[in-house]
Amino acid sequence: MNQIAETAYDLDPTQQAMIRAIGTRVSKMRDTGALTPEVLNKLRKYFRIKNIYHSNAIEGNALDVGETRLVVEQGLTITGKPLKDQAEAKNLSEALDFLEELAANPSRPITEADVRQIHLLVLKGINDGDAGQYRTVIVEIGGSQFKPPAVESVGPEMRSFGNWLQRASVPGILFPVEDAILVASAAHTWFVTIHPFIDGNGRVARLLMNLILMRYGFPIAVVSREDRLRYYDALEISQSSDLTPFVSLISECTEESLEEYEAAADEQREAIEWARSIASKFDQKEKIKASNQYEVWRNAMELLKSLFKQTAELLSASADLGEIYFVDLGTLEFEKYLSLKNRGSAKKTWFFRLDFRSGPHAARYLFFFGSPSYSMRREADVTLHISREDPSGSFHYERLDTLTAPNVPSIVEVGYKAADEVFIVRGRNNATHPEKVDSLCRKFVQEVIEKHFGG
Repeated sequence: MNQIAETAYDLDPTQQAMIRAIGTRVSKMRDTGALTPEVLNKLRKYFRIKNIYHSNAIEGNALDVGETRLVVEQGLTITGKPLKDQAEAKNLSEALDFLEELAANPSRPITEADVRQIHLLVLKGINDGDAGQYRTVIVEIGGSQFKPPAVESVGPEMRSFGNWLQRASVPGILFPVEDAILVASAAHTWFVTIHPFIDGNGRVARLLMNLILMRYGFPIAVVSREDRLRYYDALEISQSSDLTPFVSLISECTEESLEEYEAAADEQREAIEWARSIASKFDQKEKIKASNQYEVWRNAMELLKSLFKQTAELLSASADLGEIYFVDLGTLEFEKYLSLKNRGSAKKTWFFRLDFRSGPHAARYLFFFGSPSYSMRREADVTLHISREDPSGSFHYERLDTLTAPNVPSIVEVGYKAADEVFIVRGRNNATHPEKVDSLCRKFVQEVIEKHFGG
């Protein structure tokens, strides 16, 4: 038999090998990052209800799993079931919240005060007078030959247990991480041997056991209602210092939880691989489709730009009142087009600018690409928005549909509907309608001249 460090307990060497094998599996899962926070959160919720139900059921609680979930997750009161049983479920849920706080910092030792706080949470509202307080009467354990320590021994024995727990609860001080099940089993058994409280000792013992497993990075061990007799039998044998049957049971319970973690990890990995496989094919197909759409769209936009340029040059050559300068600012690359098409963002999407000048008066209009407005979403994937320098000479541009001045042109956004091979324009009133490309160019330029220069 192997002695368990600084305890009165022994263990058959064969169990040590089993514990280490489970530890290796846990380390592998932890090191490979097999579980995402989302999956871990789902598992935590699942095990929380499972743990609360079975831990209470072992003590005779009448709630079933579904009722436990309703009480814990939705705060409902179950008609026909004892209020005490429902309070036990809620209390155990709050105790588990406290456990998660303690587990989050494994370098902080678990103290005797923490144990009393756990007990207080378990019994609050049920037996407030004894919650968190060591017993002051002799107690007996039903169905067991073991006699718990006398009242005057409870304090000193809990201090001895607390001193060991402070070191054992921090991985790497007394025990390596792989020995988590051994440490958790010893803590549980030692605590119930002292039986420091009048009621709630079993629940607190199982919480302590799982707290240690959590701090060592292991899944919790859920001792099921069906394992109740085996659980009590193993505890009875442990009173003779042989922890082998109890460690065997907790190893199986932990391994069962681990298998559920591994199944979740496998399911997640398969889902990710499937998604990547489909996405790869989908992305390739969609990228080709989007590339073809982009070429059609780009050609249409280049046509629009060339006609605006021709219109500007034609009017500049024939008008005496002033000049119109056309400034080409490039085109929109495919990647930016794709981002805007998917309602993303893209910088530097300027397309061209029209500068109108007549004597001391000037007006600059900038055309840039963006995602379509709400009114244009059914018409085009990427649209051309129009803005104006405001105030004049500031090089600060405001979109036309945000300006309230009376001299704003009616066309504020232009899109191309490839299916119909037609340009769509949106006015300041958000109404949309198809427009021939040469017509919209002439209309826009004419409106600017009329509104700014009184032509």
